[in-house]
Amino acid sequence: MAGKNKKPKLVNFKPIDVFRMLNRLEKGGFVFREGAKHTKITHIATGKFSTIPRHARINKFLLQDFIEEYLVGELGYKREDIFRLLKS
Repeated sequence: MAGKNKKPKLVNFKPIDVFRMLNRLEKGGFVFREGAKHTKITHIATGKFSTIPRHARINKFLLQDFIEEYLVGELGYKREDIFRLLKS
């Protein structure tokens, strides 16, 4: 069962997949504001924000940076929780 907690490949994720993961991660903990081509995501408790493009698919390197720098680095979430929710 070593592969159970393995990181998913960060390809073919749509912006809606990331928004759903964030809603499952912390119910009501984020505010989403739509711009022309990006969505600004603000963490209510800390006021820290990041953006996600609303392209058909999110670039895997951009998604990796969003997870590592914003969710894990700035907000302190656990990688395991993020990847578990992103897969579901």
